[in-house]
Amino acid sequence: MPIRLRASEILHGFERFLLSVPEWQAESGEIVALLGPSGSGKSTFLNVLGARMVPDEGKVWYGSTPHLRVPLVPGHPRIKMVRQDFGQMPYKTVRDNLLEYAGIRSEAAEDRAVRKWIRTLDLAPALTEKAKGLSGGELQRLAIGQALIARPGVLLLDEPFSHLDPFHKRRLQDLLREWQLRSKATVVMVVHDVRDAMEWADRIDVMQDGSLVESGSPESIYSRPRTHAMAHAFGRINERPLKAISESLAKHPAAFVIDETWYLRPEHLSETEVPQAAQRERVERSGHAALQIWTSPSGPWYTRL
Repeated sequence: MPIRLRASEILHGFERFLLSVPEWQAESGEIVALLGPSGSGKSTFLNVLGARMVPDEGKVWYGSTPHLRVPLVPGHPRIKMVRQDFGQMPYKTVRDNLLEYAGIRSEAAEDRAVRKWIRTLDLAPALTEKAKGLSGGELQRLAIGQALIARPGVLLLDEPFSHLDPFHKRRLQDLLREWQLRSKATVVMVVHDVRDAMEWADRIDVMQDGSLVESGSPESIYSRPRTHAMAHAFGRINERPLKAISESLAKHPAAFVIDETWYLRPEHLSETEVPQAAQRERVERSGHAALQIWTSPSGPWYTRL
């Protein structure tokens, strides 16, 4: 697949933080999730990709063309970004905000586009309302509508589902999936909830202290992470010093080791493999999933019920 978005030799520092990304790229139609703890540089890197922030060193390319921030009009016309602060003009109506960057030249086309996206985003009751009167979830849906109506080749999303209730979050996720399949656009999104990355992304790039520390498919990141943070990112996990583990558990086919620490996810540990000294303490439920928690002198063990 051709490369849609690329960054090279990116360096950007302020105070005690340094963003350092030697090479990064996303293919046409690829969905990339940027994951990592707060302060790891995810949003900063996203702003660099969208040319809303000029790095101290390095360049970003859309296709084969480098793009730089232009005064008063930041970004590339084919790259649209949905920021955490949404970016709406508070005293303009929902309709006017939707059309702000649409680039539509006829009133008839404007009306068709507005009707389509207002219905799709469930914003019909607020069509003539000023943006300052919208809820956080409505502003988030409006910001995504602003980006999609412009038909971008690259969509950058900074925590796109953070202000949404479960119903609207699921609807918006389905909308974005359908739009991306039709448009073949490249999507780069910053997420805090690893489940959002697992459900939609083709690739997860993990950031820590301003650098990319691992990258891979959701399946590989889940089954064989390279950092302690990603080992723990999916919830409770069995963890012990490698030297304290029995030979049979050390050789478990689903186990992985990071810096002499042994890990095994709960669904791979059967009740018969839990040490005999462990006692079942309680069950934690999350939707249809249930986790059994066992106590032992060496610490807790976790199995799926």
